[in-house]
Amino acid sequence: MIELLRLSSKGQVVIPKSVRNSLNLKEGDKLIAFAQRDLLVLRKVEKGESILNILSEPVREKMKELSVTKKDVTEAVSSARRSH
Repeated sequence: MIELLRLSSKGQVVIPKSVRNSLNLKEGDKLIAFAQRDLLVLRKVEKGESILNILSEPVREKMKELSVTKKDVTEAVSSARRSH
């Protein structure tokens, strides 16, 4: 679904009703905004969901892809601390 939005003089945008309905967005829901170059992505933050978990998701996926374990990370952190 693609919708055209306009930015107000106060920097506000209205999320079209069709998009709100599609994502089941309600008044008071929290959204997180990601910006990269000329792309803006809004993501709904579910109740009880941690923003830190949302932000670290790409890192966890990359670690899984590279077969990096928690033990590997712990050992790397310990090694880095010893070298300082």
